[in-house]
Amino acid sequence: MSDVTNPQRAVWAATALITFREQTGCDFEDVLGDLLCDLMHWAVFARFDFEAALDRARDHFQQEVAECR
Repeated sequence: MSDVTNPQRAVWAATALITFREQTGCDFEDVLGDLLCDLMHWAVFARFDFEAALDRARDHFQQEVAECR
């Protein structure tokens, strides 16, 4: 997937947020925080290390942004 662009990644994220809003009815202003909170709940039940995943996500984000410079 090396040909994927950051705008495409943003569209994927927007699609996830739209679906979450449709399912939950949460406000646009709250959608990102509410989804992250629910992902934390999911991680507990699924026995995933949310903090490690968040660190990994930050690293990926920094690398992907750096590639565009």
